Amino acid sequence: MISAVVLAAGRAERMGEQKLLLPLRDKPVLQWVLESALESEVHEVICVVRDLEAVRRRISLAGDRLFWFVNHAADRGQSTSVVAGLWAIDPKSAGALFLVGDQPMIRPELINSLIARFERGAAWIVAPGFQGQTRNPVLFRRDLFPELIKLTGDRGGRVLIEKHRDKTEIVDWTDEIPFMDIDVREDYERLKALA
Repeated sequence: MISAVVLAAGRAERMGEQKLLLPLRDKPVLQWVLESALESEVHEVICVVRDLEAVRRRISLAGDRLFWFVNHAADRGQSTSVVAGLWAIDPKSAGALFLVGDQPMIRPELINSLIARFERGAAWIVAPGFQGQTRNPVLFRRDLFPELIKLTGDRGGRVLIEKHRDKTEIVDWTDEIPFMDIDVREDYERLKALA
């Protein structure tokens, strides 16, 4: 059983507005990510947000596999959302797949490829790679939960990839589109053209 944690509690300071709720074709950016996660083989989807009321005004997704979690400590950095998501997942989950809310072109096929590699082997970490670079989303085996819970500040689980290179498997991906995220207005405009 794999749980997905969608990190969606950032301030989006570089954009100057909440990028996860910006419209992309007919729905908000974050909804694209949630739908792909729900279409994949994950057992559940935990979406960690800063302002649930604002999100629920724009996103009406519901289902018995989707859970919302408010991170009241979001101002202390991304690590707080990682920790909050871990506390919220099913205690029987063998692994946690962390997705970022500003990668709307992520596809269920990519998520399922990571899960398949995870289930076939014994790697502690499974991540996609594009042109030699590790990308999001990243899947962590339960063995690493104690280390993830100790993260602080604005750091995510990437530091553990460096630390545990020998226990990390990379799924090579030839298409860059699923990894495109929104940091600045130009990124958003480029994704609008692709969506």
